[in-house]
Amino acid sequence: MRATLTLIGTIIGAGVFGVPAMIGAWGVIPATLGFAALTLVVLATHLLYAEAVLRYHPAARLSGFAEYWLGPFGGLTAGIAQSLQIFGINLAYLILGGEFLAVMGGAFGLELPGVYWQAAFWAAGAATALVGLGWMAKIEAFLTWILVAVMLLIIGAFAGSLDFSVILAMPSGFTFEPYGIFLFSLFGLTVIPELEDVVGGRRDDMRLAIIRGTLVAAALTYAFGVSAWLASSGTLGRDPTAIIGILPYGLALVVPLFGFLAVATSYFTTAFDLNSMFHLDFHFPKPLAWFVSLGVPLALLFLTARDFLATIGLVGSVFGAATAILAALMGRAALRRDKKVRAWSPPWWWQEVIPVAVAAFFVLGGLSWLFI
Repeated sequence: MRATLTLIGTIIGAGVFGVPAMIGAWGVIPATLGFAALTLVVLATHLLYAEAVLRYHPAARLSGFAEYWLGPFGGLTAGIAQSLQIFGINLAYLILGGEFLAVMGGAFGLELPGVYWQAAFWAAGAATALVGLGWMAKIEAFLTWILVAVMLLIIGAFAGSLDFSVILAMPSGFTFEPYGIFLFSLFGLTVIPELEDVVGGRRDDMRLAIIRGTLVAAALTYAFGVSAWLASSGTLGRDPTAIIGILPYGLALVVPLFGFLAVATSYFTTAFDLNSMFHLDFHFPKPLAWFVSLGVPLALLFLTARDFLATIGLVGSVFGAATAILAALMGRAALRRDKKVRAWSPPWWWQEVIPVAVAAFFVLGGLSWLFI
């Protein structure tokens, strides 16, 4: 159960707040079908990466696994792709975490520019990371239970004001933007090496934890997104904090609190994973690994337009997809080292066809997001 909760807590993060507007961008029915299809592709990616992790047991992260299974070029490519992905993820966390801090501060009369709150969120996260995350592991499951409970409370609050007429409404034009944002809200690759330690290397337990964690997180994310969109009668815009305006007054502070919890737990996990990759895979000294891991997102905060949806769309469709392609190919390489399987049998499909299909899917999806 702890492994399942760890994966759920990692997946449910900032991306969930981009889902309502993206459901509207595609329309409820097309978005539902698209979200379901992407969930299955991401689940296959998680399981394939787990195959590579379960067959190789170093102190390493994605880059180290890629170097072992795909060679030096694969390791370098994975290191660059994951670094860019997590820099982008943590930039998104800083943007949204700061916005939720601003809402909570405003409720107590503290009115400051948003970038000040975002910098404060970074400072709190950096201090937590530098002090050590050992205590975080002890309360992680508890925090995830709180996260799920608050998410269900918000969904329940939306349930009383759903406008079902919106289901059949279709947008006037087509955009491919939801593809990247949906992917961002579903990926949990960064934590999978940690899951092996949690389950003690037991293969069946790890697979079950990945299946349950991915599907439960996807179901909660979709339920949150579609209920928020229907409760707003299809009026939510691109501002993720606009969800507060459609909640009953008594729950107005629940969303920023929930948002802060969701973003903070994921931020700690991804910052720690990136630091570990720099230290373990690239042999950075620990102080330098932390400096790069925490410093680059802070610099990007002041160098970019701080557009939350544009940031997570780029991360999900390009950088996240690049790491997913490598994860799928690693899984294929790991499976092919096992005994030979009969052609056209179920294990053969899992070993030969599905990894290539997953990689091709992400390549085509990334190109479509960039050019459409």
